[in-house]
Amino acid sequence: MRRTSSIKRCLAVILLSTSGVTLASASSASPAPQVAAAADARIGTATVADIPVTLHGDLAGFRMRTAIRRLEDGVEVLTISLSRNSPAPPPTITVRWSLPSVDMAGMWTPSASAGREITADFDAAVVPASLTGNAPVLTLFGRGEQNRLTIAVSDALNPLTLAAKLREEDVRVYGTARIMAERHDPVATYSVDLRFDRRPLPFYDSLRDVGQWWSRQKGYQPTLIPADAREPLDSSWYSYHQDVPDTLMKAEADAARDLGFKVLIVDDGWQTNDGNRGYAYAGDWKPVRLRNMRGFTDYLHGRGMKGMLWFSVPLVGDRSEAYARFKGKFLRHWAEQSTNVLDPRYPEVRAYLVETFRRAVAEWGWDGLKLDFIDMLKSDDATVLTAADGRDYASVYDAVDRLMTDIMHTLRSARRDVLIEFRQPYTGPLIRKYGNMLRASDAPNTSILNRQRIVDLRLLAGSTPVHADPIVWNADDPVEQAAVQLWDTMFGVPQVSMRLAEVDEDHAMMLKNYLDYWRANRGVLMDGRFAPEGIRGNYDLIRATGPTKQIVGLYAPRLVDVDSTMPIVEIVNATASPRVLVNIVGPTASYRMIKTNAVGQSLPPQTIRLGAGPHMLDVPVLGRVSLTRH
Repeated sequence: MRRTSSIKRCLAVILLSTSGVTLASASSASPAPQVAAAADARIGTATVADIPVTLHGDLAGFRMRTAIRRLEDGVEVLTISLSRNSPAPPPTITVRWSLPSVDMAGMWTPSASAGREITADFDAAVVPASLTGNAPVLTLFGRGEQNRLTIAVSDALNPLTLAAKLREEDVRVYGTARIMAERHDPVATYSVDLRFDRRPLPFYDSLRDVGQWWSRQKGYQPTLIPADAREPLDSSWYSYHQDVPDTLMKAEADAARDLGFKVLIVDDGWQTNDGNRGYAYAGDWKPVRLRNMRGFTDYLHGRGMKGMLWFSVPLVGDRSEAYARFKGKFLRHWAEQSTNVLDPRYPEVRAYLVETFRRAVAEWGWDGLKLDFIDMLKSDDATVLTAADGRDYASVYDAVDRLMTDIMHTLRSARRDVLIEFRQPYTGPLIRKYGNMLRASDAPNTSILNRQRIVDLRLLAGSTPVHADPIVWNADDPVEQAAVQLWDTMFGVPQVSMRLAEVDEDHAMMLKNYLDYWRANRGVLMDGRFAPEGIRGNYDLIRATGPTKQIVGLYAPRLVDVDSTMPIVEIVNATASPRVLVNIVGPTASYRMIKTNAVGQSLPPQTIRLGAGPHMLDVPVLGRVSLTRH
């Protein structure tokens, strides 16, 4: 919440217009000099969290007011407000700042494919953010992975870019936030907040607070989280790809139920007989391979399971029946996939999609939907940004917000606890209004990448459950090697994509051991204090801490600090070594120690006394050790 009453010092308020600058402040300042290029003209200055900030742009008839408010020590918010007598497209405003590069070891962004480097200032890379893309935030961190500066923007709907780059001449980091980066519908007012956090906290705490800040914004409140959104689920994608007829899916559902799964996602293939990769036939959404929809969902429900159905939301294939219906109402052609991206600014496009999804839930009986490819709903240089020729929105992102709002209203009318899954990168704070399951982007049989993407999502996701990309392994993998695919993703809700009826006995024991452990400890893993370490090592040590129990995922040989006052500490050894080095922090303690291997077999309990300092423990590879304090 905005705590303006806690402001203890004078805040500068700058009133600007295209004709000049008026400054009302406790201290004096001179108007910024004019520059040749109007779009890059300096239109204001401020100091936010002790960082000098300049504002640049061409106000084009808008008046601008800026204000700064202090949330707490080290955290301040810069508010930029624009107003105009008559509506017009709001201008692009660029906010610039710089800091000395003192103990700045890297930069975290929500982009799943980005590195963790602070690039040189001649590098053109920026972090794009929007409703259907990344969340608008970045963090500069030091060698100890403490926050040096976290900048977040309140507007998670409209396209903007963030950047922070090193200039070698003076060894400073120069940052920009380019707000309203594309043409927008005419408005009379627009306001945006930039949150600057310089507290020397662990980076994950700074990002957690950003997520909470967003969730308190009007219109950004996360949606209802049904209990089943936190249940391990079985996915058909990697295991069956498009071969999903009724008989196979019923057999898969039976095998999944026997292992304790409660949710099955039927992915791509149900709507086409085309077995080629691509989306040439997407868009008609008629049952083809999975023919009897209501019969299948009744089958699931009769076995105590729920079902989710996949849709590639905006895609209409070149060979689909829907192509002729919507020709001329596409954002672009995706030639490599022989498909097209629908333009949601047309009301008939939105109506078609809403009805398609309503039918799946209300008439076919599905409990939820996997809504894929929403990241394709974006504008580009060729997009005509006007509300004309049948379009009732100029902005693609405003239209997507309307589409998703209408979808959720309609689906909730049919099933209040409907399950909706989205995946990276469209997992920002605004989209949490519509989705109650956020999933890591594709990482088949690449568990380290799966782990990284789960953590990146969890840092901002708050209470919204984060799911692993469906977990798959080669049937010939040794049990321990297969198990790493699971334990690497322990801090996300499990999704598994194996032909479960064909998994051999040892692998089935391993999987059941994992699922039993995950369910038993879901409260700690999902709701405990989340503390990932090792940004550059793809988070090679992760902790989740509840009131009486801490669970540590160890993914590379390193020292594991153990607080001896914690009643229970469990360490999962997801390394290739049969030894774990722990460091007891606190007074000497006696523990009941139990070791368990990858398939859930436990060694006899031992009593062990551990004093302050390092100790080497033998722990089975892909097993775990439980230390319960006497």
